[in-house]
Amino acid sequence: MTGSSRSSSASSKRCGCGDEVVIYTAGRRAKNPGKRFRRCPNWKDVNRSCGLFEWVDDDYSFTDLSGGGVSSDAAELLVETYKMKNSKLQIKLEIERKTSSVMKKLLLMSWGVTWKLAVWV
Repeated sequence: MTGSSRSSSASSKRCGCGDEVVIYTAGRRAKNPGKRFRRCPNWKDVNRSCGLFEWVDDDYSFTDLSGGGVSSDAAELLVETYKMKNSKLQIKLEIERKTSSVMKKLLLMSWGVTWKLAVWV
């Protein structure tokens, strides 16, 4: 993947080749800029690579290693993230409502002017 950077080795995980999986960060020009992913360290060598690739930062990948469920820290992070997204969407919706109201008034005024011009002609 062009523009990705190698950030660390994930020594606790090995790929199908038996080598340590490497964690990369997608570059700015990638489809998912800044997103982290695991990849087989042999990915450039088609003959040696096992083809391992998996996202690290998925919203659904927050697992608690001790119990296998979603960790409370990760759940709180997700809740806060969605609250922020919701807040931004609420602001956008309010702006759209105000814009729509103004546009309706302008449309009615233009109809009125057009009708008055049609009567005078």
